[in-house]
Amino acid sequence: MIAVLAISAAMILFDLRHKELVHAQQQSLGLTRLLSEQTTRAFDGIVLMMRGVRDRMDDVYGQRLSLNSLPVSLLLKVRSAGLPQVKSIFLVDRDGFGVNSSRDDFIRQLRMQDRVFYRYFADGGPDEIFISRPEKARVDGQWTYYVGVALRDGAGRFRGVLVSAVNIDYFDSLYGSIGLDTVSQIVLLNQHGELAAGQFRGDEAMGSLFGNRSILAGLVGSPGKSAMETRLDADGARQFVAYRAVANYPFFVGVVADEAVALASWWDVARPIAFGIVMVIVFVVFTTWVFARNLARKELLELALLESAEQLRHMIESARDAIVTLDAQGRVLMANTAAAELFGISAGHAVGQRLVALLDGKIPARQLDRLARSMDRSRPEAGGEGIEALDLRRDGRTLFVELSLSAAQFRGESLLTAVFRDATERRRADQQLRDSHRQLQELSASLQRVREDERSRIARELHDELGQLLTGIRLEISWLGGRLIPEQRLLSERVVAIKEQIDQTIASVRRISSELRPLVLDDLGLVDAAHWYIDQFSERTGIEIDRHLPDSDVECDSAVATALFRILQESMTNVARHAQASRLTVRLGHDGGKWNLCVEDDGQGFVYDNGQCCGNMGLVGMRERAQMLGGHLEVESSPERGTRISVTIPGNGQPKDDDGKA
Repeated sequence: MIAVLAISAAMILFDLRHKELVHAQQQSLGLTRLLSEQTTRAFDGIVLMMRGVRDRMDDVYGQRLSLNSLPVSLLLKVRSAGLPQVKSIFLVDRDGFGVNSSRDDFIRQLRMQDRVFYRYFADGGPDEIFISRPEKARVDGQWTYYVGVALRDGAGRFRGVLVSAVNIDYFDSLYGSIGLDTVSQIVLLNQHGELAAGQFRGDEAMGSLFGNRSILAGLVGSPGKSAMETRLDADGARQFVAYRAVANYPFFVGVVADEAVALASWWDVARPIAFGIVMVIVFVVFTTWVFARNLARKELLELALLESAEQLRHMIESARDAIVTLDAQGRVLMANTAAAELFGISAGHAVGQRLVALLDGKIPARQLDRLARSMDRSRPEAGGEGIEALDLRRDGRTLFVELSLSAAQFRGESLLTAVFRDATERRRADQQLRDSHRQLQELSASLQRVREDERSRIARELHDELGQLLTGIRLEISWLGGRLIPEQRLLSERVVAIKEQIDQTIASVRRISSELRPLVLDDLGLVDAAHWYIDQFSERTGIEIDRHLPDSDVECDSAVATALFRILQESMTNVARHAQASRLTVRLGHDGGKWNLCVEDDGQGFVYDNGQCCGNMGLVGMRERAQMLGGHLEVESSPERGTRISVTIPGNGQPKDDDGKA
């Protein structure tokens, strides 16, 4: 079955792969036809333009014009203006000097006797059109190639050469606009197979051999014929190169398709198919393995049953906890090695003795009496389980031991299992954890102070510096608007719009500054800050608020004031977000050296579970703020009955340890 699945999947994937490669090759061949036609049209445009210029120069009027005259220059500019594939058109006289051009920066009387486009016609070249190899232009240093036609006078004598500098970037952009996924490179080759334009890396590649000359030779004279070549690139990867001759011109279009790119979509299909086949094979193997394993296990069941008792004994012996099994009278029936080491006796010596007698003198008398009562309560008929904490003295030191008792019935006899666990290290770890928790609380309080100080600094800088700068900008804009004349209505409207935007920005800066830390809390104190925030909240939400605050500000520690204000903010924010309340009551008072804050609403409430409050980060944050300052927070809420949050913090704001000391 596995072989059939693997072979079938391989055949399917191979067939899909072959079709993808054929599709990529067909796309490349089709693209060469399209690009060769576009390239032919581009060169046809150049040749037609040059023939038109030549005809104008050959007529009666043109024969009377000097090659370097202004009308000839205007003629060259007009004819080249509509051809993006032409950089410039220029004239070379019979003596080999450049005399006129469509470009204003053309260097007149530039010596060109050694240029191939001049030598070809000066030496009597038979072709009407001459196209050079790619070369760097002497004027701008850019790669180009030249198309030339000869100019003759009325008697047929050589008059000069009309030359077009072809814009290679035009063909680069033309080929670069092709967006087929399977095509990785498009190039234009001259009749020698050398790169003339297209997509390749670096100027040094221009003019280098690219095409297969034997294949290109077979395409000469067959404009409608294409050829395909398979070759390896520099990295050893396979490529498919399609060639097609450009009709009427000594050029070839080459389209390169990388095998890896052509197979990209095939991989997208092959991966899930291969994964599915692998998963089916894994399922078959797993099912076969499970079936064989069950057959093997069936033969081992009897042996396993015989060995289970021995394994149980070894498990009990290997347990790190001390395990003792007692009968109904409290005598030891079995004790493992850990129990013997804990009691300081041998396991054989413990069997038959009462557990209370073994522990006599090793634990305090009050704990021994409590243990005896727990053993009576842990009998099966009592239906209970006893757990004790014992201080066991051994080798001159005291160990903290936890004792767990459990009862069971075996063949009508009551058995009691006692498990002793040395928890000395855990008790020490718990103490260290409590110490760490206290340190973390202190660290959290310190971080909270640092954060509040930083928020206060940022709020002041926003309010004092950025606010003043924005105000200054608004005054300058107002000054500028006042000096506009009435006819400049559009500018006046823009000034008004800018002033409105500055006003909005100033309001945003004030809002952000107050949200970071209200400066009134530092400047005027807790009571005035509470009044200010309640007014802001009521104006923003429309909720009616009953406030009961002290008539005068009582001196308050900065940390306590910050904590109370933040708790007030968070409580009222929760009311706005969740409560859907119409009325809110805020009470703040100072009595007996303690600050008391109460926020109560008549909203929809919620089911509050003190043990599950960790999901509400707002309540957790308020509770931690209060605890860090030695206070506590209480929440009372139920559906449709509103919510009440009360917090009490000592006036000095110092947390207390487990002994109640500040």
